[in-house]
Amino acid sequence: MYLSLDRSGTFLKTVRSDMAVKSTLDRTPLIRLDYRADMGRAPTSHWQVHAERGAFSHLLARAHAVDPARVRKPHDLSSLHIPVGGERFRPCLEDLLQFLVQECGVDSKDGWLDVVERGRKLWRHRQLRATIRDAQEETADVLRGLGWSVEATPNVQSDEYTPTFVRW
Repeated sequence: MYLSLDRSGTFLKTVRSDMAVKSTLDRTPLIRLDYRADMGRAPTSHWQVHAERGAFSHLLARAHAVDPARVRKPHDLSSLHIPVGGERFRPCLEDLLQFLVQECGVDSKDGWLDVVERGRKLWRHRQLRATIRDAQEETADVLRGLGWSVEATPNVQSDEYTPTFVRW
């Protein structure tokens, strides 16, 4: 994980994170979860699956035949960037760990799920706080709808930080 200060200069922000599951035989990735705050062409947060599937490869090969610039590697599923929620709503390390234990049969120790769930809760609350900073008026509207009394104070910068909500 690579950190920097956010746009306010007050809070730490993850600007890049890399998570990968690799083969112990040849160290090649099986799956990767990448996040880049400054991603250009691909989604900000995305999975890359290093596997092959005949039907998917066929689809990509047909698309490549029509427009090679759009699908550059039709036989390489790992070249695809599968979006997963952008800057604020991306998966956390705990999601990957639970996937490995529950879906892939990776060994675990007693109590692993409690640890994963505590970490995930902490992650999601941190992301919620960041989202609230990015959408203060929306947050205030929701709270008012729930019966809270919420008023802006003078000199509060509450403009929505639009890039968080529109970037791929």
